[in-house]
Amino acid sequence: MQPVRIVGMRPVWGLQSPSPFCLKLETWLRMSGIPYDPLYLDQPPRSKTGKVPYLLLDKGDTLADSNVIIRTLARERGIDLAHGRTPEDQARAHAVVRLVEESLYFSAAWERWMLPGCWPLTRDGYFGILPGPLRGVFGSLVRRRLRAALHGQGILRYEPDEIAARGRADLHALSALLGDQAFFEGEQPGVADASVYGALANLLGFPGHTPLKSALEAYPNLVAFCRRIEEAYWSGQAGQPLRSGAGALAAA
Repeated sequence: MQPVRIVGMRPVWGLQSPSPFCLKLETWLRMSGIPYDPLYLDQPPRSKTGKVPYLLLDKGDTLADSNVIIRTLARERGIDLAHGRTPEDQARAHAVVRLVEESLYFSAAWERWMLPGCWPLTRDGYFGILPGPLRGVFGSLVRRRLRAALHGQGILRYEPDEIAARGRADLHALSALLGDQAFFEGEQPGVADASVYGALANLLGFPGHTPLKSALEAYPNLVAFCRRIEEAYWSGQAGQPLRSGAGALAAA
């Protein structure tokens, strides 16, 4: 099977990627048995969205957005994203993805990038390969842009206690939805599971103390879910990137 080339972020904090969306995509590719070559940014993203992850296609074209990439690859490679599930089960999985990516994500981004105790860890993790002065300048620039984006989205218009409460409510909902199941999509994991794992693994893997990390650790079924995904797709032989042999390169 022809491998795909994914442009994303370098591993940090013991995570394959500090981006929930990049980690989601790589996890889904492993679930689906699609080989890939991970390429790491060394310049601003070349995708039309200006974000990662994105695929490098032939003739220098790109394909961005984890959900668009997954739908496209599934169509091209004959992968059934529904796995024979009922329309109700598919709707539930869709709702889980939206909960994670359109709500929890913003609370998590707020604490990682905006909280004074978390920002230095984020800066050094994301931009640690840059020289000291450049790390500070570039990191501050990205932080200002993200602050504006979070304000435009709306989450930054609330007080810190309310932002944290919204994130905790999302985690509570995820715990209730998972219950005692192995995965959010039942016995066989799917896109929703990859999305949840990308978000939760980033909360657990962040080296600092955060409100959401503490809240997540209070839900044994969510922590066990993350370990289950890691054991199935990221440990031992499964933990070796499914590469074609080129290894990890800087994104050109």
